[in-house]
Amino acid sequence: MITLFHTNENRGNRLAIPVYARGNKQWLGDGYYFWQDYEFAEEWGYNRICKINKNLKEFDIYEADLNLDFPSEHIIDTVFNEEDYRGFLKVVELFAVKYQLEFGEKPTLEEFNDFIKDFDLWKGIKAIRFQDLPTNSNRDYLKIKNFYYKKRIQIVVYDVKVIRRFEHKVSLSCKN
Repeated sequence: MITLFHTNENRGNRLAIPVYARGNKQWLGDGYYFWQDYEFAEEWGYNRICKINKNLKEFDIYEADLNLDFPSEHIIDTVFNEEDYRGFLKVVELFAVKYQLEFGEKPTLEEFNDFIKDFDLWKGIKAIRFQDLPTNSNRDYLKIKNFYYKKRIQIVVYDVKVIRRFEHKVSLSCKN
């Protein structure tokens, strides 16, 4: 069991389950997205949710327990499992090279997500752990200035049954 955090705009009522993110702009396709560390869930709220919706007064952070205790063939861990990481890189880069050869340009995230859907790329996968790049915000969660030693880790879950507990933790003001 692992405790993670879900950030969402405040919709006026508490969510019973996390919002299922849909659309081609999601990092790893449609799914339930979580942050491994609270401070990145908070940063996402301030730097993405509040900035996108200027009229929003607050956002919510939820705490969830996920049961990731299933056979390794059902999870891709690009952060802590080197074999998974190398396999993930191979798939992404092979797609990108083939796309560029065919169309003469780099594919977009939207095109990669279409590829994932069209070929059911991660059939049977219940979750993917992924590290994205930190933003250069003014938030001081680092102990050493400008040294991004903390991994900014997200987990996308494709199977809602993995979510064992989901509770509202805090509402934070957007300070617009």
